[in-house]
Amino acid sequence: MKPIFFKIPKTENKAIRVQEETGRHFYGKLHYHPEFQITLIERGSGLFYGGTNAVQFEEGDLYFIGQDIPHLIKSSEKYYGVDSPGVKGLSIFFSYNSFGKSFFEIPELTEIRNLLLDANRVIKVNANLKSNVKQLMLEMRSAKNELRVIQLLKILSQLINEKYVFLNSTEISPVLNEKGFERLNKVINYTLINYALPITIENIAEKASLSKSQFSRYFKERTGKTYVQFLNEVRIENACSLLIKEELTIEKIGYDVGFQNMSNFNRQFKNIKKLSPSHYRSKLLF
Repeated sequence: MKPIFFKIPKTENKAIRVQEETGRHFYGKLHYHPEFQITLIERGSGLFYGGTNAVQFEEGDLYFIGQDIPHLIKSSEKYYGVDSPGVKGLSIFFSYNSFGKSFFEIPELTEIRNLLLDANRVIKVNANLKSNVKQLMLEMRSAKNELRVIQLLKILSQLINEKYVFLNSTEISPVLNEKGFERLNKVINYTLINYALPITIENIAEKASLSKSQFSRYFKERTGKTYVQFLNEVRIENACSLLIKEELTIEKIGYDVGFQNMSNFNRQFKNIKKLSPSHYRSKLLF
């Protein structure tokens, strides 16, 4: 795997690219590019990784990703089978200089410029925004010329007028070293696929071709967290997607996502979600 720099194809020298993605599953490799990216999940579910955090995604979710921020969309396991229900996504790509070097510097666009800076923390659109932004996104498919620019500004304007959720607590300063990025991609993908297995630091360090101490230092430098923290977050996000299934006991879910005892599962769940698994389930099913 070597998904380092991802070049977004230009469309007839247009400043804004609108791209539809369909298939059995999403492109599940860690990558980055110099363009801003706004992505609407029209169909599909799984884990979205952006910056240094992973969260579950579902149909209707929308993400705003800053320039050069590592990210991937990893479809759930069912999308990799022969009976995959298929996925569908719509993305908009544009750069800070798409409309000229000084376009976003004018006083009237100060709030939008701040929004672009916020995108470096990776934005997930709040549920109450989904319907409004979704319609504006879908209209981008048919918008041409100056109407496409106007439509993008409408989307950005909608975002600045609402509260949005950050995937990362601080702005990400990605390390874009080729060799290091390839190794990080391998570690992230392995974890997203094998989170339910009893992964040890020794195991994952071997996958990264590093000693245990080298790996721990390497991962902390690039993500700002320990590998165990990241692994727990991935497991808890997967647990959240299972809690909607009433036929599954909380105990079974805990073991199914990789925890070896329930006390640790409950402790990690509450630490990450600020709720107990039972409370989280009751809110889902209310």
